Amino acid sequence: MWDIREAARAIGAELLRPRPPYRITGAACDSRRVRPGELFVAIVGKRHDGHDFLEEAFARGAAGALVSRDPGVGHNLVLVEDTVAALWELARWRRESLSMPTVGITGSFGKTTSKELLAAALGSRFAVYRAPESFNTEIGVPLAVLSVPDDVEIAVFELGMSGRGEIARLCELVRPWAGLITGVGEAHLGPLGSREEIAAAKWELAQALPEEGVLVLAWDHPELRARVEDCQALCLRFGHDPSADFHPRSIVASDPQGVRFVLESPAGSFKVKLKLLGRHVAVLASGVLALAWAMGVPLEAAVPALGQVSPLPHRLHLIPTWFGWLLDDCYNANPQSVRAALETLVSLRLPVRRRAVLLGDMLDLGPREGELHREVVSLMVRMGVDALYAYGPRTSRAWNAVWKGEGMASEELDPLLERIREDLRGAPALLLVKGSRGMALERAVEALRE
Repeated sequence: MWDIREAARAIGAELLRPRPPYRITGAACDSRRVRPGELFVAIVGKRHDGHDFLEEAFARGAAGALVSRDPGVGHNLVLVEDTVAALWELARWRRESLSMPTVGITGSFGKTTSKELLAAALGSRFAVYRAPESFNTEIGVPLAVLSVPDDVEIAVFELGMSGRGEIARLCELVRPWAGLITGVGEAHLGPLGSREEIAAAKWELAQALPEEGVLVLAWDHPELRARVEDCQALCLRFGHDPSADFHPRSIVASDPQGVRFVLESPAGSFKVKLKLLGRHVAVLASGVLALAWAMGVPLEAAVPALGQVSPLPHRLHLIPTWFGWLLDDCYNANPQSVRAALETLVSLRLPVRRRAVLLGDMLDLGPREGELHREVVSLMVRMGVDALYAYGPRTSRAWNAVWKGEGMASEELDPLLERIREDLRGAPALLLVKGSRGMALERAVEALRE
């Protein structure tokens, strides 16, 4: 990997209490997740100061730390004025030493799922590194860059944003040769104001690609389709639209074992079987296969590789439980992803008598948040959802305004969990748990599995 002494010299920092081994195998900013040989980055946040956790980081095997003060703990401390700025300096230095092509994935939804699928497809022919979990922020991406092994042939990064210019900055660091834009939805509607502005922010990935690179573009989204002439890279299109270069047909999304479909592509037709749920996953998989094919992986190898990807935690993960099944999709939420989750809820072939939803607030939707919450609740009425448990002020207001069926609304989670346990006891049921990241509904998932 890389030498912490060279890294300190590269950014003009002092190395305190140097001690072998000096070789760094990765980077982390959460002391609880530090692995042996990694660099711990002590970030001063609003609620916690990473310097207070150095002892834990070194107890877990950290080989060094990036710090802005010396707390008197640990060794190989790279002393800087600002650890976040220095993290970026280190990541730029590390990126200079990496010669492999990189891939950037962005979009309003499906980034992590697409990243995992793409890593599997490319992994059938190449040594692939993929950024861990959802490391797609101004902290997560440089940490991922610092964790790329030397023997990797392709690295895949997830690029998130909350405003204009953020993806462009991440691309300056990652320097992607290829890119995938999964689509445009209402996520970040609050800070950006419109789908056009969201599309413009996502398009920064396309603008960062070299002329000889490849962009795989969600063709079902007019905000993206209108920009295709502005892309200097080769552009491959994917989507439901049959005019797309890669598109799924004959989608079967009712099987609890996973989605099946037929991929239509310039290389022919291929039967695809996934372990993942959701009709929308067939479209994402089509985009992933387009990019793998463009990067030299035959579809005969890429298609079966996708079938080995297991369901991701908190992303339409079907879990057997005491009342029947729990459909855990609580990682995040916006109107588009809620609609996709509801389609999965009502279409899955399971021996249940009730289909219910625990829905938390959808955040960052701006002035239209009330209207969008009411639309989602109205959709549940039309789809025949049996019970709705509304968590948070926004969803509760929509529940009171629109919902006429069974369930409960509350700004507190515990009363809702108690009501759900009462209502679902004794009847096989399927419960969807969905909400924005800030609602932390993984708490509900863990509580309801017991």
